[in-house]
Amino acid sequence: MSPLLHPDTILVNGKVTTLADGTSTPQEAEALAVTGDRIAAVGSTAQIQALAGPATAVVDLGGRRVIPGLIDGHIHALRAGRTWNDELRWENVYDLDEALAMVRAEAERQPAGTWIRVVGGWHDGQFPQGRGPTRAELDAAAPEHPVYVQTRYEYAQLNTLAMQRMALDDEVVARVEAEAKRTAGVGHFERDETGALTGRGFGIALMSWFYRQLPAPTFEEQVASTAALSTEFARLGMTGVVDGGGVNSGPESYGAMYAAWRRGLLKTRIRLFKHATQDGTEQADFAGYIRFEQPGFGDGILRVAGLGEVILWRSHDRFGISGDISEGAEQEMRQILADAAARGWTVQLHVHSDDFYDLALRVWEQVHEQHPIDGLRWMMVHAEPVKVEDIPRFRRLGAGVSMQSLMRLSGEAAIAQWGQERIAAAPPVRALLDAGIPLALGSDAMRVANYNPFVSLEWFVTGLTVRGTETLRGENLHTRLEALRGYTLQAAWSTFEEQDRGSLEPGKLADLAVLSADYFDVPADRIHLITSDLTLLGGVTVWESGALR
Repeated sequence: MSPLLHPDTILVNGKVTTLADGTSTPQEAEALAVTGDRIAAVGSTAQIQALAGPATAVVDLGGRRVIPGLIDGHIHALRAGRTWNDELRWENVYDLDEALAMVRAEAERQPAGTWIRVVGGWHDGQFPQGRGPTRAELDAAAPEHPVYVQTRYEYAQLNTLAMQRMALDDEVVARVEAEAKRTAGVGHFERDETGALTGRGFGIALMSWFYRQLPAPTFEEQVASTAALSTEFARLGMTGVVDGGGVNSGPESYGAMYAAWRRGLLKTRIRLFKHATQDGTEQADFAGYIRFEQPGFGDGILRVAGLGEVILWRSHDRFGISGDISEGAEQEMRQILADAAARGWTVQLHVHSDDFYDLALRVWEQVHEQHPIDGLRWMMVHAEPVKVEDIPRFRRLGAGVSMQSLMRLSGEAAIAQWGQERIAAAPPVRALLDAGIPLALGSDAMRVANYNPFVSLEWFVTGLTVRGTETLRGENLHTRLEALRGYTLQAAWSTFEEQDRGSLEPGKLADLAVLSADYFDVPADRIHLITSDLTLLGGVTVWESGALR
C-alpha cells in the first residue's frame, strides 16, 4: 500500500486467520487494514498501526478471532427470504415447552386469525421430549390462530383452526393424497384409531400443497423480509450464500430479491442458481434462462451464477430413493445440460441416490465429450453416493462437490436407509480432500437444516446428529481449519470467486467476521453458539453486536 494512502479502517490486537496459502500473506496475524472495499495490508499490530492516518477508524479486537466472511455453499435463501418475517424459528430451540411458549407469545402479539408458521429447520430429536407438538398442544397455545408447524419435509402439524382454514375434509384429503402420490409417489394424512384426521400430513408433496393454502405476504413485505434475512446472515458472520433455487421457486419468486438488491438492502452477497420450475416445463425453463440471461449477470452483491440444483423435476431423488432414471429422462437431461455447456453455464445438480448419481456422472461425461465442461466448475450437490473410485472422473471433468450438514437432522433416517458404515463416508471426505477435489460446504437450509453456519461447522467437525448419533466419522471428519476453508474459499471457488474473496489477503474484498468466541479454541460442542460481533461486507459494517465499543 502506498505510504501516501492511509487505510479507512484498521483492526488491531486480534487473532486473524487469513486462510492465505502459498502467498506472502501470513496465515495468522494480529491485525489488518481496509481501504475502500479491499484488504490493504495484514500483519502485526505495530505494522498496521503505523499505516494509520488521522481519519483512520481503529477497531481494537481485544484478542478476538477474525475469519474471512463465511459463504454458505448451498442454501435456499431466496425462497426463505420471502416469508422470513412471518415465521417463527425453532432451529436453536432445544425444548418443546420453550417452542410452544414461542407460539403462545406470538399468538399474544398477533391479531386473532393471523397465521402462525414454523417452517422447517428443526427436528424432533433436538427436544428432550423426542417429539414435535400435537394438534391439542397447538390448540392450547394459540386457540384463536391457525398454526402450521413443519419439520424438514417429513411432516407438518396443523392445529384445529388451520385444518378448518384449509377445509380438510375427507374429499379434500383424498384428492390431495392422490395428487401427492401421482407426483411424488408418497404423501398421506395421518388418522387416529377412530379414523379421524389428526392434522398431521407426511411428505414433500403435501408440503407443497400446504404452502399454496397459506396467505402470501405482500410484495413490499417480501422485500423487507428478504432484507431482514440478509441481516440475520450478517449477524452470524455470513457474507455470502450460493442459492439453489428450490421447490416452489419459479421465475415469479425472484422479484423481492431483485428489489431488495436494487434498493441497497442486502447485507450478504447472493449467488443465484436457476432451478427447474415444475414437472414438464424444464426444456422451456432452461431454454429461457439460457436465451435471456448470461452467466455472471449482476454485480458484487447479487449475481446469476448458474443453473440447478434440480434440472429434471421427475428425476429429483431422495436418500436412497431414485427419481426417474429412464432412458427418456436421461436423454432429456443430456440435451438440457449440453445446451447449458455450449453456452458456458455452470451447473449444480442435486444428487442423493446411487442410481441417479451413476446416471448423472455418465451424462456429464457424455456432455463433456461434446462441449467440454472442465472449465465450468460443475458441482454435485449433497453427493452422498460419490465413490472413491470415481474421483479420477471428477478430476477429468474439473468438477467439484457441494456438501451440506444435512445429516445433523437427517442422520438417523439416512442410517436406517443405508446403514451406519455407508453414512460414515457419505461422501468420502478425506479421499476428496486428498485428491484436491473442490469441496464447498453449506447447510441446505431453510427447510431441512439449520441456516446457522456455526451449527454446520460443528457438524462437519463432530459428525453428530442433534440426538448425538455418529454420522460422518474417523478420517471423514473435517479439521476445524478444513471446515472453515470449505465454508469460505471452496464455496467461493464454486462461483469463480476464490481470487476475490474467501481469504483475507491484500487486494481481496474486505469481507470478514469478528467472532464472539474463538472458533479454534472453544469446545467442539459449543461451536454452534458462536456469533459475529462485527461483520464487514466490502469494508462496510453490516452487523455489529456492540461488544467492540
